[in-house]
Amino acid sequence: MSIKPRTLAWLLSSVWIVAVATFAEGEGRLLGKVLGPDGKGLEGVVVTATSVQVPGFKDVETTDKRGLFTIDFPKLDTTYHYRFDKAGFQSMEVNQEWRANDSEYYEWTMHPGESAPLPGAMPAASTSDAAIQAYNAGVKASQAKDYAGAAAKFKDAVTADPKMRVAWESLAMAEMELGQNQDVVAAAEKAIALGSTDKATLEARWQAYRNLKDDAKAAEALKDLQKVGQATEEAKKVHNEGVALMRAGDYAGAFAKFQEALKIDPNLQPSLLGLAEAGLKSGHNAEADAAAETVLKTDPTNEQAIRLRYNAALALGDKKKLSDALVGLAAVEPAVARNGLLKMAFDAYDANDMAQAKARFDTVLQVDPNYPLAHYYLGVIEVGQGATVEARSHLERFLQLAPNDPEANSARDMLKYLSKP
Repeated sequence: MSIKPRTLAWLLSSVWIVAVATFAEGEGRLLGKVLGPDGKGLEGVVVTATSVQVPGFKDVETTDKRGLFTIDFPKLDTTYHYRFDKAGFQSMEVNQEWRANDSEYYEWTMHPGESAPLPGAMPAASTSDAAIQAYNAGVKASQAKDYAGAAAKFKDAVTADPKMRVAWESLAMAEMELGQNQDVVAAAEKAIALGSTDKATLEARWQAYRNLKDDAKAAEALKDLQKVGQATEEAKKVHNEGVALMRAGDYAGAFAKFQEALKIDPNLQPSLLGLAEAGLKSGHNAEADAAAETVLKTDPTNEQAIRLRYNAALALGDKKKLSDALVGLAAVEPAVARNGLLKMAFDAYDANDMAQAKARFDTVLQVDPNYPLAHYYLGVIEVGQGATVEARSHLERFLQLAPNDPEANSARDMLKYLSKP
């Protein structure tokens, strides 16, 4: 007995699922957490946020017992400067480009050590009165956003006392604000040679080497950052650069940025998802598939990764990958998954590849155990293979589910045929 499937005009080719964007929308708010070296929240850290681009903006918050704080931003697409201070811990300064108009969560880790001077606090230790006076003048200029004046005063300080480490650190930060990358690395290297482990200085040094396109030095600087637990934060910053390029429609540029972020922190899930999405939009389908699979290994129910894996498999045209991806897609898009698997089953059936067709109709039933046509065509295939018991089971189930289907009479005829001695 040979039966060909009827034409299913409604069964279209697989549908492209657009993945969730890699950036959020809404208000601009930083949800921050400061950790101690033991990984626990650090209470009582004074967090001061300012921005050269938003004159008059200054928000001072203190972390709660969980180490949490919140800052609302008045302007997006802006660089904000954060300073973290707590007695008994090394002060830390971070610049962050804020683009997402939604709440985003970031963590920072502080380490025990000598706090840098706060505004109005005692000046940095030095045996030179001239160095101290110049340093204090530089701090005041920096607070007034006069970074050129601050740099000049910090230079006076290190001229008067070449071993005044905090002045070298502050000079590096002032030069960073001025965009003088070569001067940044010169000052930062001096500070590090004097024993500095200040995160802001290490970050400025790494960023300056990146800006100078000195990959070897940037890699060395990154290793130093990793030693103080800052690499993930730097990866997030590069990730955000990729997000900005995605928004601008530069998918190839975004893809490169997400790759760069993953070199810094290979486990940064947002960058894996960003790489997959940017890869799909820039023709890097294999890389997109690999990135989505990496996410799903540790987070198998991640909806965005499930959709991205399906999109990648579809773009690659790999039937095995597509079948597996469709099974996974059933958790979030059951109808699309079922119809995609059904189409693949009919493609195999029409090509007279009954072994593949049977396997694919079985997969349809994994996604939708009560889908009538899958039972019907499994029955058809099994009749042809002489698998009487299995054929009878599927055909009877088909008639239970769809007694009035146009194929119902055909199913009844096959059951009669199977009942003959």
